[in-house]
Amino acid sequence: MAVKNPFSKSNALILAPLILVMVLDFAFTLIGQPESYWQDHLFFNEGSPLGNLLLPVSPIYFALFFIFYLLFVLFLAVNLKKPLNIMIFTGFFLGHSLGSASWVSLLFYRFFQISINSWYLIIGYIVLISIISGFCISRWLKNKI
Repeated sequence: MAVKNPFSKSNALILAPLILVMVLDFAFTLIGQPESYWQDHLFFNEGSPLGNLLLPVSPIYFALFFIFYLLFVLFLAVNLKKPLNIMIFTGFFLGHSLGSASWVSLLFYRFFQISINSWYLIIGYIVLISIISGFCISRWLKNKI
């Protein structure tokens, strides 16, 4: 079996939603760290067990691990046989959608100093991710037909 390239043109649209939520989760995690974290890495805020191991060491380790992690997940999503590849894609997409959504309220308040019910912000974020995903998947299906 030949190894497939996750970044090929045929895979780009279908993998874009997964890449988006994974990158947003990573970025929101770093942006969402308290100011004290940047002086002392022991003052971190993270729910992920892997983040809990890497963030206290250094944000650089966290970033390097994320790059390898992202590439590994994309490799699995493209190279595993159906339905395993669909399960991997769906599981990581949903997990990182939830992970990134968990930062939305904190970041919204931090940047805009406006307090809005978290429920509305998270639902709005999920709707936006769904619109982007639907667009990518429909374009991918159109190209496949």
